[in-house]
Amino acid sequence: MRTTISGRRNRSRRAAATVLATVLAGGTVLLAAPAALAQDDVPTAELKVDAPAVIGLAGQPVEFTETVTNTSSMDSGFQLFLKAVTGAGLPQTDGIAIDYRDPADGAWKSVPLWIDGQWSDTAYRGQLPFSLQIPAHRSATVKLRIGLPMGQPHNGAGNGGIPSLALESSVAIGAHGAPAVEVTDTITVDGLRTGVSGVPGTAVAGGAPIEFDAVLKNPTASNYVNVANVLGIDPHAHVEVRKANGAWSALTPVQGGGVDDGLGVYLEGRDSSIGANSTTTLRVRMSFDATTPLGPVTVNPCVFVNENPARPFSGTTMCAERATVKIVAPGASASKEQPPVKEASVKEASVGKGAPVKEAPAVKQPPAVKEAPAVKDAPTGKDAAPVAAPVAPAPSASATTAPVAAAPGAVELASTGSSERTPSYAAAGVALLAVGAGAASWVVRRRRA
Repeated sequence: MRTTISGRRNRSRRAAATVLATVLAGGTVLLAAPAALAQDDVPTAELKVDAPAVIGLAGQPVEFTETVTNTSSMDSGFQLFLKAVTGAGLPQTDGIAIDYRDPADGAWKSVPLWIDGQWSDTAYRGQLPFSLQIPAHRSATVKLRIGLPMGQPHNGAGNGGIPSLALESSVAIGAHGAPAVEVTDTITVDGLRTGVSGVPGTAVAGGAPIEFDAVLKNPTASNYVNVANVLGIDPHAHVEVRKANGAWSALTPVQGGGVDDGLGVYLEGRDSSIGANSTTTLRVRMSFDATTPLGPVTVNPCVFVNENPARPFSGTTMCAERATVKIVAPGASASKEQPPVKEASVKEASVGKGAPVKEAPAVKQPPAVKEAPAVKDAPTGKDAAPVAAPVAPAPSASATTAPVAAAPGAVELASTGSSERTPSYAAAGVALLAVGAGAASWVVRRRRA
């Protein structure tokens, strides 16, 4: 989203007053008056912000630029201030990160942030730790990036989330001047979307396996790493996934880390990745042993970001509707087709109900910074709550892109809804962030605020 706004202050009158006083005193500097007026002119600026439209919850930060133009006829220094209005729903630490690329060494560094306000008015403020020295009628472009890490790598926050944030950028003349120009951009927050397609409605106990697709979509501009793409399964199920060479690979069931958690399988391992605006489709084969009780079982697609290695199925969690498969005795006939499972998204989630951000006093005057590219410490003290360092730069991520396969003919596709045999995955601190209407959650309890 590109936004350009210009700002201008009133021309100073001090030079004119000086000239007038000189004339009244009988001086001879009247010819210097035009030069004095020009030198005492107040700088003006224009700000253009190319903010991202959509970033991913718990994804890697997204790069963008902000360009400050000195529209006056004199060289001047400008200070860039940033404010992200998020409202409640993010962890107090490592919930949001804003970085800048240091012009001195080209490295990404954290913009020190401090919390301002509380609950629905919660905002994170910061400023570049150096001034932009811009000649007359010239521009300076700052490279920035913004993300919602929702915790640290391999230690993702389970509760929380926001649907969007407002990024307010402003430029002041000098390090302590009032903002001369302000720009506000709304950034949508989305997340990974997981689901299954073409799941047959019946399977034979001890019989041939059923096949279907597991689909993982990333509709955001964020790359994702440390991704655990999981299917929750019945204890009697045997799951295989088809590799790129066409061979089937058996998956080992894993017990969830919570007391009430069930079994699940990692479709791509515990630390896979998916690139921005891409889709990964995996062909899955599932069979049930001869001792499987007859009746409905469920297949539960969920994805966990920054899962804790010591606690399977933890971290920032996004789930879809579960599919129900009816286990039948040998010789039972297959049923007709039904529609595939509805895709879930973060936009349909009830977000922002996790652990609230603790109250912090309103921020007073921002700390002074010198006009140098060196990074200084974040403000501290009773007037500010520091925010931890941002996530690391997003590595290049790739995904296998393929269309969702058509449902097989002459079989009944799985239905959605409740079941008596459902793995709960009730890990404390894990909140369902993405679920379609009427969908059942693996999570049956949440961390209390």
